Amino acid sequence: MPLAALDKSNRSKYIHGPAHDLESLLQTALGIVTFTKGPCGNFRAPTDHVPIARWYNEIDREQLLKDKKIDLIDYETEIEGHFTEYWKPFAPYLRRLVSATWSVTSMSNHASHKVFKDILEEALVALKSLAEVPAKYAPNSQKRVRISKKDEGRFPYKYRRGENSSSERRPRPAEIKDLMQWQDSMDA
Repeated sequence: MPLAALDKSNRSKYIHGPAHDLESLLQTALGIVTFTKGPCGNFRAPTDHVPIARWYNEIDREQLLKDKKIDLIDYETEIEGHFTEYWKPFAPYLRRLVSATWSVTSMSNHASHKVFKDILEEALVALKSLAEVPAKYAPNSQKRVRISKKDEGRFPYKYRRGENSSSERRPRPAEIKDLMQWQDSMDA
């Protein structure tokens, strides 16, 4: 949750805005880089000390606000100091995103899409030069299901029928319609 949403002095005055979405995006990124050792859900050991774990376990909103503020004020020790080796090349860009989001003196949110985009594009260019170990994603173990003609429109792929088709999937062409023309797949 954005810091302003947790602040009891903002109750009844809080209005969610785009800067709060950027703040949530950044908090999600911080969670990923502190709780994983790399791509594909390579999680850290449950015994690893990760201070921001309090962010996900605290039910008292006032205490959660205090925990987040303290961790962000002492960002380099409380958050960045707990990144695994895999994420360290990304750390300077996250530090810049944190600075672009919160003013340390007031902890007020001043995030902007342009600044986020510029920092993330710079990170993308810089990190492309690193040797990346290919990630091994889990194989798809789901059984192929034969789709009835009635249900065919619910799925993003069409199945060829007839001789030599062997239920081969082929993408359906993209459709662009007014929002009002779409039907929920449950209602189709």
